[in-house]
Amino acid sequence: MGAYEYVLTAMCGNGAVEPGETCDSGAANGMYGACNATCSGLGPRCGDGTMNGPEQCDDGNAVNTDACLNTCVSAACGDGYLRSGVEQCDDGNMTNTDACVGACVNATCGDGYVRTGLEECDDGNTNNADACSNACMASSCGDGIVQPGEECDDNNSVDTDSCRNSCLAARCGDGVVRAGVEECDDGNTVGTDACTGSCTNAVCGDGIVHAGVEECDDANASDTDACVMGCAAAVCGDGHVRAGVEGCDDGNDVDTDACTNACVSSTCGDGVVQAGVETCDDGNDVDTDACRNNCSLAMCGDNVVQVGVED
Repeated sequence: MGAYEYVLTAMCGNGAVEPGETCDSGAANGMYGACNATCSGLGPRCGDGTMNGPEQCDDGNAVNTDACLNTCVSAACGDGYLRSGVEQCDDGNMTNTDACVGACVNATCGDGYVRTGLEECDDGNTNNADACSNACMASSCGDGIVQPGEECDDNNSVDTDSCRNSCLAARCGDGVVRAGVEECDDGNTVGTDACTGSCTNAVCGDGIVHAGVEECDDANASDTDACVMGCAAAVCGDGHVRAGVEGCDDGNDVDTDACTNACVSSTCGDGVVQAGVETCDDGNDVDTDACRNNCSLAMCGDNVVQVGVED
């Protein structure tokens, strides 16, 4: 009996890669991701360029930045891969408060999303006069932008210019002296104190009677009217002749000089003996008494008979 030679024949599907086989996935041969049914090569799989089984796409490449990922899943915003020409960013999440917002665009001021740690606000518009500025900062007095409720905003901390630190326009009576414009500002509308209603220092001659300081103020420099230059009421004896009222005013209380204490020029017959001028003055026009009408004493030989004394 001759010798027999046994030759083993490969059996595709037994799960062992035998001579003549490229692969053998056993019972899974021919299924997606396994060996093909003849064990001659790989079966359908992600990356073979043909969309099979559970694949959403298969473009046959290993590029993760195109429309189909390496996992054969269609590229989408939020998958963590930056799709060239389509997405600006992709951080793999749907958070709108980081550097990449949910639409896979770079976060910017004005996109309507408040970026944590960088923006105070974001109202999604370019209106610089609302509660959120174009720099995504909360509007405040002093930011240089006039917001609702503000009369002005000059972006400084100077309280003595045309715009107060409260963002209200400077005005007389606000209690702050406006540099180069106001002399004073006492925060009230009283015109008779040291600071007038027009925010000028009260002075004699401004036409306003300064309470407790001035008796009058007629806003002129005339000393001959009812209010003299010191803002005092004109009186006899003040040294100023009041027009139409006084005949004279020598500023003293001497009644025997040229100007009487009634501010009338001294005359013979006024009843006051003018020193150095008259020897008598009896205040009458009787020429035959002891005092002649020329205010000299009657005497024998003056050609006037003194009644009861001379014959």
